[in-house]
Amino acid sequence: MLNVLIIAGALASVGVASRESLVTSPEGMSPEGSSTIHHLPFTSGQYPVVSSGRFAAVASRESLVTSPEGMSPEGSSTIYHSPFTSGQYPVVSSGRFAAVASRESLVTSPEGMSPEGSSTIHHSPFTIQKDSTLADVTISAPKYPEKLDRTGKVVSVISAEMIQANQGKSLGELLQQSVGVAVVGARSAPGTNQEIYVRGANTGHVLLLMDGFPLNDPSHISSVMDWNLINLSNIERIEILKGGQSTLYGSDAMAAVINLVTRKNAKSLQVVLQGGGLGTHQEQISWSTRKGNNSLQIQAQNYTTDGFSSAKIAQGKPEADGFKQQSWGVKWGRDFGKNGNLDFSYSSQLYQGNLDNGPFVDDRDYTSKATSHSFRGQYQVKNWTVRAFQDLIHREFRNDSTDIPANAWSKFGLSSYAGLSQGFEAFVKIPVKENSALLVGSEFRRQKTEQSDLSISDYGPYISPDLSEKQKTQQIVGTYATFQQNGRKIGYELGARWNAQSTFGNYFTYNLNPYWAISQTAKLFVNYYTSFKTPSIYQLASPYGNLNLQPEQGKTFELGVERKFKSWKIRVVGFQNEVNQGIVFQSMDVEPFGKYQNISRQKTQGIEFELSYQTAKLQADFNYTHLKGEMIDRDSTYSSLIRRPSNAWNLSLQYKLHAKWSVGMNNQYVGQRTDYFYDESSYSVQANPMDAYLWTDLSIHYQINKNWKLSGMLKNALNQEILEITGYSGQPRNVQISLLGSF
Repeated sequence: MLNVLIIAGALASVGVASRESLVTSPEGMSPEGSSTIHHLPFTSGQYPVVSSGRFAAVASRESLVTSPEGMSPEGSSTIYHSPFTSGQYPVVSSGRFAAVASRESLVTSPEGMSPEGSSTIHHSPFTIQKDSTLADVTISAPKYPEKLDRTGKVVSVISAEMIQANQGKSLGELLQQSVGVAVVGARSAPGTNQEIYVRGANTGHVLLLMDGFPLNDPSHISSVMDWNLINLSNIERIEILKGGQSTLYGSDAMAAVINLVTRKNAKSLQVVLQGGGLGTHQEQISWSTRKGNNSLQIQAQNYTTDGFSSAKIAQGKPEADGFKQQSWGVKWGRDFGKNGNLDFSYSSQLYQGNLDNGPFVDDRDYTSKATSHSFRGQYQVKNWTVRAFQDLIHREFRNDSTDIPANAWSKFGLSSYAGLSQGFEAFVKIPVKENSALLVGSEFRRQKTEQSDLSISDYGPYISPDLSEKQKTQQIVGTYATFQQNGRKIGYELGARWNAQSTFGNYFTYNLNPYWAISQTAKLFVNYYTSFKTPSIYQLASPYGNLNLQPEQGKTFELGVERKFKSWKIRVVGFQNEVNQGIVFQSMDVEPFGKYQNISRQKTQGIEFELSYQTAKLQADFNYTHLKGEMIDRDSTYSSLIRRPSNAWNLSLQYKLHAKWSVGMNNQYVGQRTDYFYDESSYSVQANPMDAYLWTDLSIHYQINKNWKLSGMLKNALNQEILEITGYSGQPRNVQISLLGSF
């Protein structure tokens, strides 16, 4: 076991972090705000460094060396990585299963027009359809549609029906139901900084996409997106691609890629009104139309909640920490016939929240706010796709001076972080012969950040040093190719990618995905991936940065089988993930008292089991995840599964009682976990074993008429007092009522 190093000595006043920040550097230059626990970059919140003024204490042994999800749902859904042309292959789905509808065989309904304007797709949470064989299902894991029985990749899908059936939940809460996925903070107070772990890997090793476009925040210590800027209001489907996907998607895709697919341009008007406990209300509206070759969609959303206290207070009545979120966006597309399709979108998000400045501490004037502006464009002609994007994100954290907790180090703090992410990509699918194809592409990404941090304490003001123009910007160019060969029984995909980064130079990744179609209803697959994650600008150029950092390097091995028979589907996957050259905040005895280095290794092994049963009235899904993880530094080996359970399972049931009524239940068991926190009474880091808990949600749905649906959800039905992060509260039992209209 590593010894905890107290660099600052026995200072009596040691600040602690808010739930939002949970990441600050020793000198206050945190990408998350001005509080004082630094969650190291390898896990973006895994190993805290407790700081006091301009000094720091490593908050856990791990912080010395950190480094850096029947047949399954994907067996019945279509996956697209195109923001506007997903309507080319509409999904006719029900529950967690979906069949692909061609233009000639669309399932029609009076509830809305199809993307072609001539048919409609009915997304009812009460209609349950069966799929026939694996060969009937199409996915686009290789960036273009492909039959599921012709790929060995592990894919899961949360369908539009499941999103509707879970009205009242956040994105993080919904993802929790997927096999192998843990979202720490999803059941904490609204606005909590959420950390997503797939297969036990670190949160910075999951790449988030929106319609195939990467979502990153270059100002964050691990370049991850602030999930409080994302809501489900315009999300039609969620796709989860497991394993190292860096060959197609580049940096960060070491454990998984999560793609949020927005609604297609259909001719309809959709309205959602939600209200319930904790002073929560939400309003959503989406309007789409087509005229000639042009399509237009406009959507807006408002969400407000009084919430509950973020910090867990032993005595007295704490302040409820409220949260407000707004978003709006517009999409425009034009069909040029043989000359292709052009699409453009703009979206904007805003949130404001109240924070608590540390575990067990009720702070009444610590606030956060953030905005994002996203521009995306895409042109498709024949087998070519060209796309470009720009995301601008600004976050601000203010700790005012009107309320100063007894243990606060700073009397005032103001932190501002801006991140600019830009990119351009072009790729083409080249048919080689009847059963094989070559995908070739290249992309360019540029990231830039502006950061400032001011804190005032008894020692006077501290202002973080500025970064040079060269330091605050990084660029990467990637060129990739994948070849896919499909036989009647055996097939494979082989891919490679060459990356040139402006700081560390060149890096190469590859993947091999062979499979054996035992029959039309069964498949055996083996996958091997290499992957990488580039150091963030903060890790490279902050006062604790290291311009000699190399990328974190990942290897993933998967072996699995999936089978469908009658109403049952089953999938079992064994996997092993390895990370080398893990980036760590290494403490030092001299200024700046710490530096990022490539000095750790991490290995995670596990099993994922999924079982689904589907009839005309019943949809039942069960999944189980077992994990074993270890971190290896220069001296020691220890568990890497901090805040993550070794064992977890989900059971989801949807039952159609009547033509208009259905009910649902979701149970999630989260096994024992271990967290680490800084104990001010002993000036040391303590392990905090956290008890297992069973989370239960109950729902009921009523189809009023062809236009209106009414849903109710009882969250945390057993009213369990859960703990996700030491010193912070969990969501109490509450009811959310939703009214959905479609015209």
